[in-house]
Amino acid sequence: MDTIQNYKCPCCTAPLVFNAVTQNLTCESCDNTFPLETMRQMTEGSADSGGTSKYDWESYTPRNYEDTNEVTLSNYSCPSCGAEIQGDDTLGSTVCPYCGNSTIVKGQFEGTLKPDYIIPFKLNKKSAIEAFEGDFKNAPFLPDEFKNKRKIEEMAGVYVPFWMFDCDCDAAVSYNAERITAWSDSNYHYTKTDYFKLFRSGTIGFANIPVDASKKAEDSYMEAIEPFNYEDAVEFSGAYLSGYLADKYDVSAEESIERANERVKNSTIEAFNDTTNHYTAVIPENSRVSFSNGKIRYSLLPVWMLNIKYMDKMYKFAINGQTGKVVGEYPVDNSKKWKYFWKIAGIAYVAAAAIGWMLLH
Repeated sequence: MDTIQNYKCPCCTAPLVFNAVTQNLTCESCDNTFPLETMRQMTEGSADSGGTSKYDWESYTPRNYEDTNEVTLSNYSCPSCGAEIQGDDTLGSTVCPYCGNSTIVKGQFEGTLKPDYIIPFKLNKKSAIEAFEGDFKNAPFLPDEFKNKRKIEEMAGVYVPFWMFDCDCDAAVSYNAERITAWSDSNYHYTKTDYFKLFRSGTIGFANIPVDASKKAEDSYMEAIEPFNYEDAVEFSGAYLSGYLADKYDVSAEESIERANERVKNSTIEAFNDTTNHYTAVIPENSRVSFSNGKIRYSLLPVWMLNIKYMDKMYKFAINGQTGKVVGEYPVDNSKKWKYFWKIAGIAYVAAAAIGWMLLH
């Protein structure tokens, strides 16, 4: 015999009873009414709030890339940071896209895993440089090193490896909320606070959730240059590598699942949170998230990378090779900053002196 489930009112904690007329659960203490299905899901969400969310991903089966007739590839290794990248034989002199080292070693192609798809570069080097120059115009007191054309020309186009995750996400979230109303009359100011128990549930489909599969690429940068337009994704062909570098993944699909879980769960909770903006304050209480139909694919995405050294620090920049979005940290040239400060101070002094002279005369 099944155990009888007793539900308590989320508003006053009194027992709920089933109303045969409305087919809902009713609180005889505070007269609130709740659909039975809502209470069932709320109870499940509360039970799963301790971190027992279910994540179901299928394992990824790698495929070797052996068709070297499309383009002649070579391995390039960086003795400085240890990066192992690949590129075609037409590249000539190349700097390491991850650390800026100019003495990377060319070796024999040793094979690689075949990506499921690739997004080809949409921005050539000229367009990527224009995007970078357009971005640093908004950086005040930028050192001259960052405007050096020869240095900017060292920008390298790299196909960065990513694991792409698709899934259906079923979730339920409960909240404690309040709505504050204030008004006044000729005698008093009034404040009324209403308290609510909110519940949101539903299913959201996710496609192409990217997780950086390279240890050398900065995860924060790779996420910051999103989004990519995956409608431009095509079946992988070695011909797309001509003139560019391609990194090999050194973070496995299994190692990337934790980050994928985090990104999907956070996106789901944010989507539910957006439906609660009609309240003054909302505090999440419990959540339950489960994934199904989880699929993993291997892809290469286009990124322009630039490294500029200034004051013994290497400043890294990443540019989305499809959209031109620029991510990076710009330093401040203190000499330029102080020169600007004294210039403004001088102008202010002259203006104040002129005003004072006019007032005296």
